[in-house]
Amino acid sequence: MRITVCWVGKTQNAHLRSLLTEYLGRLHHLATIGVAEIPDLAKRRGLRGAALLTAERAEIERVLPQGCQKVVLDERGRQFSSTEFARWLELEQIRGAKETAFIIGGPEGVDSVLSTQAHMRLSLGKMTWTHEIARVLLLEQLYRALSILRNIPYHK
Repeated sequence: MRITVCWVGKTQNAHLRSLLTEYLGRLHHLATIGVAEIPDLAKRRGLRGAALLTAERAEIERVLPQGCQKVVLDERGRQFSSTEFARWLELEQIRGAKETAFIIGGPEGVDSVLSTQAHMRLSLGKMTWTHEIARVLLLEQLYRALSILRNIPYHK
């Protein structure tokens, strides 16, 4: 399965950028993975509210692989344990999912049209995380899930 992780805006925090690089490096040994970073249109174009979400959706749709399965991160989404998430990934591969895109919206969230079209809405838990930390958490959980599936002794 090919995985794309899409997020809005650059990661400003150097420590978090370092962690993203670390997990992307680890993931490259286990899967074909790419990052699609779209510009922060609130800063670039001064957009707000519905206009911002619509413009971000257009940018996200433009950079995602054609026909990919979309998973939107959403605080109201489905929650998994790490092992359950690994099994979900495995089942999606068995079902024939060739490309899956995990989408992390900007500070105002994700456009409702994109969220409605998503194959699944995924929650990283009941706590609220910054969008930059959510990037690291998602990459770590993808690495953990793929390690579980390949019996790599990372998950304890």
